Amino acid sequence: MRTPWILVITFLKRHIKKENIDYKHEFWSEIIASEVGDLLGFNMLKYDIAYRNGEIGCLSKSMVNEGQNELTEGMSYLTGYDSNYNPEDKLSKKLYTFHFIQKALEHFDLGQYIKDILEIIVLDSIIGNGDRHQENWGIITEYNKAITDHKANTKSGKSKIFNKVQSAISRASSSKKLQKKASRFSQIYDSGSCLGRELSEEKIKIMLADETMLRAYINKGSSEIHWHGRKLSHFELVKQLQNEYSQELNSIFKRIQEHYRIQAIRDCIFNIDQKLPSELSQYELPRDRKEFISNLISLRINSILNIHK
Repeated sequence: MRTPWILVITFLKRHIKKENIDYKHEFWSEIIASEVGDLLGFNMLKYDIAYRNGEIGCLSKSMVNEGQNELTEGMSYLTGYDSNYNPEDKLSKKLYTFHFIQKALEHFDLGQYIKDILEIIVLDSIIGNGDRHQENWGIITEYNKAITDHKANTKSGKSKIFNKVQSAISRASSSKKLQKKASRFSQIYDSGSCLGRELSEEKIKIMLADETMLRAYINKGSSEIHWHGRKLSHFELVKQLQNEYSQELNSIFKRIQEHYRIQAIRDCIFNIDQKLPSELSQYELPRDRKEFISNLISLRINSILNIHK
């Protein structure tokens, strides 16, 4: 296990279990997504394996320095731009579109960060992340120039803070130029809903023996970011964006081609749990799952690069 960060704020993502579904490998998906994304030149937040108080998970260093700057998540910009948008409302999900994000960022003179949204969409296409909601991306701003005085509570009480967020953003809108100089897009974080984390070991074995089934699984994956109110597959969304942002996307595709080494990615995946202490060997990633993840990423990268061709 790698040496932990000392004297910094860190965040632990735990083994997740929801109702009858056990996402026991999600923390590994988060770590692998971080490592593979970094290999391909994406600006990733680094995650490491962590064990604390009998719980296994992954650990990340805080992206901000307390008292100096803060992360404003996408939800604050979207609700600040349109106070009627309520991500808690299931009917509003289709409103979470690429162009809605684009308009919200441009409204606050942050349109330069649309290229970072494109980076995220391409990464999600590679790892198969279907949960890139409005709290899974953001902009880091100097604390006294931040766009909102209130951090969104992502667990509960969102509706209560919408008006406060809108008010704070409205007050800040007169300082757009100042914000532009003082801000930067965050590293890519919270990408663990990917790489077949929901699949059982039995399903993994079946897909390894049946490439047709594996390809069908890959093609079925969809992006949380909608396109004109419709939920598209990851690859279809990238194709649509290619019509509007060909230069930006071609630059990303070119970088992926330059960085992509099949063996480097396989080595990353198969050695991901190498430093896990022997007393935690029950948390090792099964070899079949490693093979599945390796095949999944390779096929997804090839699909993305075929769009480029």
